[in-house]
Amino acid sequence: MALFRANSTHLTAKKKRIRRKGNTNDEGTPSPRDPLLSYNKPQLVARLRVAQQQLQDLERQLATLAEISLQRDAQMAALEVKLAELEPYRNFVEQVRQRVRQEEHEGEP
Repeated sequence: MALFRANSTHLTAKKKRIRRKGNTNDEGTPSPRDPLLSYNKPQLVARLRVAQQQLQDLERQLATLAEISLQRDAQMAALEVKLAELEPYRNFVEQVRQRVRQEEHEGEP
């Protein structure tokens, strides 16, 4: 008889139910449930599709921003090359200005 009680599926299921009931909170209130569990499948699918659409939109915006950034970097590199080409002229103009200032100061009484 003891062997039957130990292996009885009805009695083991009853023990499990008793254990589950014993695991409730001390206050007797059920633990808070995840709000997503209260949605039905069509609602979850709709939310998933909206989230996927938002993700695709953000990925497109990110790709656009990356392209703009690459274009700016290329433009910046081209301007730096032009600036390097014009550096000797800037130095020449600066030297001319210094000579003119020196001549003005030498001519003052």
